[in-house]
Amino acid sequence: MSEEGIHLFIDQMSMSEIGTSNPALNCDDTATASNSTHRLEHSRGHNLASCEDGDDRGVGGAGGGGVEGGGGGGGNHDASLACYSIRSEPEEYDENLDAPDSVTYLSIGGNNPVLVIREGDADSVAPASEIPYSYVYNTPVKFDSMRRHIFIPGLEINVEIIDNERSLTSHVLNPNLYTVKLTHGPFSWTIQKRYNHFRNLHQQLTTYRTSLHIPFPTKSHKERRDSFRNMHTVHQTTASPAMQQKLGKPMKKIKKSALPRFPLKPDSLVTFDAIPQRIKQLEEYLYNLLNISLYRNFHGTINFLEVSHISFIAALGEKGKEGLIKKRTGSTRSGQSGCNFCGCLAGGCCIRCSYFCTDVLWSKWRNRWFFVKETCFGYYRPKDGVLRCVVLFDQGFDVSSGMYSTGMRNGVQIATNSRYLVIKYPTRRTAKEWMTHLKRVANESARDFTLPNPHQSFAPSRPGVQAGWFVDGAGYMSAVADALEGATEEIFITDWMLSPEIYMKRPAIDGDYWRLDKILKRKAEQGIKIFVLLFKELDFALGINSYYSKQRLVEQHENIKVLRHPDHAKAGILFWAHHEKLVIVDQTYAFVGGIDLCYGRWDDYQHRLTDLGSISSSTASSANNTTTRKPSTVVELDENGSVANLLKSSKNIAIATAMDRQTTTHRYDQSAVDGSAASGMKRLKQKFMQKVPDEAGGAGDPPDKLLIAAAQALGSGVAGADQQPPEERDSLPENIKQNTPEMERRNIMGKIKDMGRDLRNRITLSDAQEPPYGSDALSPNGGGTGSGAKSNVSSPGYLSEEERRKQQMYGASDGGILSPQPFKNAVVFELDGQAKLWIGKDYINFIIKDFTNLDMPYADLVDRTTTVRMPWHDVATVVLGQAARDVARHFIERWNAVKLEKCRDNANYPYLLPKSYKDIRIDSKFLNVPLHHVTCQVLRSASSWNCGFIEPDHVEQSIHEAYVQTISKAQHYVYIENQFFISLELGNSVVKNQISEYLFKRIVRAHREKKVFRVYVVMPLLPGFEGDVGGATGISLRAITHWNYASISRGKSSLLSRLRAAGIENPFEYISFHSLRTNSTLNGLPVTELIYVHSKLLIADDKVVICGSANINDRSLLGKRDSEVCVMITDESFEEGRMNGESYPCGIFAGKLRKFLFREHLGLLEPDPKRTSIDVTDPVIHSFWNDIWRRTSRRNTLIYDEVFRCIPSDNVQSFAMMKKFLEDKSLLQSNPEGIQQAISRIEGNLVDLPLKFLCNEILTPPGTSKEGIMPTYMWT
Repeated sequence: MSEEGIHLFIDQMSMSEIGTSNPALNCDDTATASNSTHRLEHSRGHNLASCEDGDDRGVGGAGGGGVEGGGGGGGNHDASLACYSIRSEPEEYDENLDAPDSVTYLSIGGNNPVLVIREGDADSVAPASEIPYSYVYNTPVKFDSMRRHIFIPGLEINVEIIDNERSLTSHVLNPNLYTVKLTHGPFSWTIQKRYNHFRNLHQQLTTYRTSLHIPFPTKSHKERRDSFRNMHTVHQTTASPAMQQKLGKPMKKIKKSALPRFPLKPDSLVTFDAIPQRIKQLEEYLYNLLNISLYRNFHGTINFLEVSHISFIAALGEKGKEGLIKKRTGSTRSGQSGCNFCGCLAGGCCIRCSYFCTDVLWSKWRNRWFFVKETCFGYYRPKDGVLRCVVLFDQGFDVSSGMYSTGMRNGVQIATNSRYLVIKYPTRRTAKEWMTHLKRVANESARDFTLPNPHQSFAPSRPGVQAGWFVDGAGYMSAVADALEGATEEIFITDWMLSPEIYMKRPAIDGDYWRLDKILKRKAEQGIKIFVLLFKELDFALGINSYYSKQRLVEQHENIKVLRHPDHAKAGILFWAHHEKLVIVDQTYAFVGGIDLCYGRWDDYQHRLTDLGSISSSTASSANNTTTRKPSTVVELDENGSVANLLKSSKNIAIATAMDRQTTTHRYDQSAVDGSAASGMKRLKQKFMQKVPDEAGGAGDPPDKLLIAAAQALGSGVAGADQQPPEERDSLPENIKQNTPEMERRNIMGKIKDMGRDLRNRITLSDAQEPPYGSDALSPNGGGTGSGAKSNVSSPGYLSEEERRKQQMYGASDGGILSPQPFKNAVVFELDGQAKLWIGKDYINFIIKDFTNLDMPYADLVDRTTTVRMPWHDVATVVLGQAARDVARHFIERWNAVKLEKCRDNANYPYLLPKSYKDIRIDSKFLNVPLHHVTCQVLRSASSWNCGFIEPDHVEQSIHEAYVQTISKAQHYVYIENQFFISLELGNSVVKNQISEYLFKRIVRAHREKKVFRVYVVMPLLPGFEGDVGGATGISLRAITHWNYASISRGKSSLLSRLRAAGIENPFEYISFHSLRTNSTLNGLPVTELIYVHSKLLIADDKVVICGSANINDRSLLGKRDSEVCVMITDESFEEGRMNGESYPCGIFAGKLRKFLFREHLGLLEPDPKRTSIDVTDPVIHSFWNDIWRRTSRRNTLIYDEVFRCIPSDNVQSFAMMKKFLEDKSLLQSNPEGIQQAISRIEGNLVDLPLKFLCNEILTPPGTSKEGIMPTYMWT
């Protein structure tokens, strides 16, 4: 036998050995191996013939027959041997990388799989368009594993060598540096390699292929089976497409997976004239290699191509640059730049000594996979595939190399505001190559963050952004709930306080479906990654219980990650807070404002004071007129037309049972039901509780739930207090207040039964969705509908159809959202009464009682029958696209900083990656919110403690800068809504922000120019701190009140005092301070309460809006204290408006928001034919400023003082006067008959801020109190 024949026989034996030596293979496997061996040898014969003869004939071409005639087509065995006889001559190519088209390997957990050749398993995979972004959150896989998924399925990798640099002096053995351009789907990138790099890759692959012939592992090993297939059918010649185009040859179809043939002649022996041929050889070798999946997915090939699992994720942008580097340890600790011998080497006087100290004695180097994306860079740890660092490009970015910067010739130093990295490369060329690339990215795709931006913000102004606004929490939370429900990849949430049990949509006609924790759990179960950042409070100072919130969320699902920050003692942060209120969905939709997702924030323009959760019946006269009433609650029909969704209750919908006034509405557990003496009621409740299982009395078990009207109607009428057996009454808690006054619970059961009979006549419920408590549960008899009338469920305490119409007219059409989404295929019912809107801790009055026991969310803080809630007024925005990316970027920066500080080695809490700013996909139907095209810039207050900056002195206060510049540039008016107004003149030693200073300068300028200029300020009547303003418990409340008044009117540094000193006799022609108050009835008696203004809003000239979380005080504006985020929105679209009687282009976003707020405060959202028509178009004209705005505010203030004798008031200037003022009879006491007439004259909610309130008292905390011990800057 000839040498060639022996060689072929050995090859055949080695391949067949796979099928015969391993007992795990069956006969089919053996046959497959044998057939594949012929296919391998046939392919080898063809390719050798092709390369030597230079023809492009196919497998079955003339003279190209395979071994033993396997190729057919006129070839013979001698011809085959002649083809293989080339082996006896000096070889020009190494062809040992032949492989079948489809293989299967079995891995035992090591790096080397076991090869099994299979036949008929080479099906093509359907090409994919991209790798989804969610892939970044997959379980990390070590870089030398064969289980890494790198490439886009079904797409080939095209190879083209586009350049060559030849240097025989500096690189004698490998003089040619090839620039290889690779294209994979929409991604293109270049790598620079020398011949020795190709040779090293080939040697690795040869060793790898040899290792595949190891016999099967024993059964004691864990066997895992994966298939490696060619992902597509490659139509090619032996030349790559790029080379074919160069050679001008047409493409012909041959067998897929042509043999990779590595040229053996070293580059040092290749002449200059032969370089094009060498380029062709290497290009062809690499192209053919990459079209064999077994080799393409080999970790050595992946490293050679400089790709990783994040390379081809479209949402991350371009592939960027990647590669294996060495990183010096210790660069992740804030402020560390290497040992400098206690500062002795800080000046860099001896760079070699510094290098010896930091790099030789104490430093260690670690292998890392470094990557650079469009706006960030970072590195992975190859040994386990864990992402260890993400650094965002910022204005502190700098990169340098060389001996002076790093102490090494091939080192690179990278610095940003948050990280300091020293990287070592194998050669000076690669170090220079990386440094050049980093600079190019910083000056191109990341230039928005590395170059200075307006207001010194971290983010630029973004034109063409879509944005919308929300007034009050009802519309905001509804929109947030819809956005969370629509999330497809990830959700970011950060709040000062978060209540997991908060209901986002009300009333809860769908049970707890729209409860925040249930929404997040539902999305987490769908695979959405959820990241929540919470402020970690000092327990003794605040009762927001962030620990409970965290535990409640993380127990829902493993995809919900919650971090709390800061660790006060460790970080040395005792007084400052994370104050942002952000919700970001898919890094594409961002909600920014002042509304936390917590108790007390949900409200609408009605600002109700009471919420007793009662069911009341219509009178006979009203029943006769129900045909004219409009439905207020609609219920979606299912496919069969049933109303099952109305009665479909979750396990958390409870039975509300009426009790005496000493007890509250109570949810019966099963044991209580079993012990009841009323057998009929027991059966009814047991039937219901089968659908409402008890949750074992955990923290989430509500004794008081938000019910749909039907469920509450059942509970309220099931048994009266007098009908309950004594043992059952005794088992109920006695210390919980009653929700439903007895006068509103009379004769409910009979009306419910009648309504159920009427409902049953018109609606057929499917057996599978029958309500668990029988068909008598709903009966719209209380609505008085006849058999021919439409039945509907009405909640008078919530939204009637008329109210919905008004909100759509005055809310959504103006650019905000207040109206719920309409249902399709809806059937309506009518039931007089209302479900509770504020459940448990959500019903709160902060001045009466602050948060406590938040782990009992459904137990009330105050008695609803005697205490009114505190209404909440707030404003928020939503931005889309690039602006949302900027908001997400801030969250990512904060999350990564907290991750580094608190759980650096916890792989369950990953680093976050920012998405690309290119090709942002926005779904126009994602939000049911009117949106406008604006220019938007994201602003923030940030410093080292809250964003992880290395230098403690680095501070961003772009919110402050934007405020003062907007005020300075305002031409006509500035409208401010804020929780505080703490700002003194420039140069004082206590308060440093310059809001008051710039307001003063702008008003003085207007006075000197004799121009009309108005400043509106709306703020709370009192700070939202628990305590008696005149008692020992009100020290904190009085401290904030002191600084507010010191900034406004008291002392020479106050704004009004300075304006008078500047010659303005009547400052109120330019600036006016107001608050909000409302009234209602409780148990038949008039009651009043202030509306807490929590907004952080500035509007200027109907063109500019600044909205977010920042208060007007030093805590929010100086940057180094509380962390804040705002958006500055400038209109791009305008409509006809007026300023001081003249035509003026009014911005649609800012103008509509301002007009809506004016209408809400003046009581114009519900048109009253008795009132004179009021036009809010012109905010600066005298007739509106004085005759409407200020006059309405003054009149309302006087009426409230007269009727309620409420505080704060200008009539109370000392504690002694307060006592007398409260003892004097009010109109409510002296003339009850005249109350309604007086109250009817109140228009809207606008009142004056009482500037003389307690002006004769010292309101600062006494030095002996715990508040007095606190530093002054904590209050300012």
